[in-house]
Amino acid sequence: MARPVLPTAARQHWFSAGLLAVYALLLLGGLGWSLKERAIPDMFKVQLRQFSDNPVLLNSLLGALPALISMLVGPLVGAWSDRSRCRLGRHIPFLLACAPLISLSLVGLAYSRALGLQLWQLAGAAADEQNYYVLACMCLCWTSYSLFTIIGNALFIGLINELVPHAIIGRFFGVLRIVSLAVGVLFFYYCFGNELTSVAQSIVLGIAGAYLLSFLLVCYGIVRLRARGMLAPAAHQPALASGAVPADSHPDRWTYSLLFVAIAMGAICVLPANINSYHAIGQFAVDFRSYGRTTAAGYAVSILLAWPIGWLADRYHPVRIGFGAMLVYAVCMLAAWWLVTGPTSYLVWLFVHVVVAGVFLTGTASLLPLTMPRQQFSSLAALSAALTALLTVIFSMLLGYLLDRNGHDYRLVFLAAGLVALAGAGCWYRLLRTFRRR
Repeated sequence: MARPVLPTAARQHWFSAGLLAVYALLLLGGLGWSLKERAIPDMFKVQLRQFSDNPVLLNSLLGALPALISMLVGPLVGAWSDRSRCRLGRHIPFLLACAPLISLSLVGLAYSRALGLQLWQLAGAAADEQNYYVLACMCLCWTSYSLFTIIGNALFIGLINELVPHAIIGRFFGVLRIVSLAVGVLFFYYCFGNELTSVAQSIVLGIAGAYLLSFLLVCYGIVRLRARGMLAPAAHQPALASGAVPADSHPDRWTYSLLFVAIAMGAICVLPANINSYHAIGQFAVDFRSYGRTTAAGYAVSILLAWPIGWLADRYHPVRIGFGAMLVYAVCMLAAWWLVTGPTSYLVWLFVHVVVAGVFLTGTASLLPLTMPRQQFSSLAALSAALTALLTVIFSMLLGYLLDRNGHDYRLVFLAAGLVALAGAGCWYRLLRTFRRR
């Protein structure tokens, strides 16, 4: 994992006119993507909480359902995308198809309450069944949204992997994280308050329009750059970052299996605190505004850390960052399980969760692009997502059941997160040793 020496021509190639335009377009797409990723899950949890406080339903819809969709659909779409050959490229046609469907699902989610009430009236059902019709519409729109957003997110990462030189991809993901976190800061600080339910519909509709517009511009811009010959083929891009496994080295099945398990453990250990946050603030008497501003503060700190962490990932390899961050996260979550007793302590450890999880996500964002061959990236990334999905389904359903059985004591989410992160740190350490041998 020695530091690479890159030729001057490669350094200049990072800043060619075509690539600078690509960076700008991808960051524009990242802005639309961030609006959706940062706000929509929270908007859905706010809507869902008005009609159900069942932890099994919550963990099923935000944990198991997206994971199940990813496991069933992701590998098929990834393989299809990798094998596609057309003048628009491998990923653009799929992104053009997904973007309108995602926005349409968001419009349905915004109007799910009105649709549910309309169906209830048409069915002539009893008054106590009204909530079931609203929940049914919400679940249907959320399922549609989850399906297309999982496909769209994977294709967007595949597009980044295809176009951004690997030698700086860690720093690019760091900048992308800055954009995403800045959106999170603005949303949680200015929009997330005690009156959130009254403006939720307008926010969701605005995000639907912004997401559609941003990705249409991204696809159009990249197609135009290719038509003008301003994008060099992937084979002519600079060499890989330090310590990366070259695309032609063909890591063995053991290395891939260990890599996919480590990524899966990192993904699921943050789910308990993320999914169950709204129910937890009810238990610990935290109001929406305090929750939103604490989350915004955590994102603000993560913005300051994003570029240095991206640089460290390029310099020392994402596996080292992943192992260190996972170990720190495990210790912090186990401490939170022991120390959270009221609103102040909950907000303190929520802040810690946001910052440390952000370090892990930023530091490991470039791991798969650096490790896997470009021509098979979407297929192999989909296999990784399928394993993550399988573990997520099992873990989220089990967690929902345990929360239901223990009387909805949401301190359990910190214990669950800490134990999974501790096991994950073991996987990342084993992966680090494997990469050192390579």
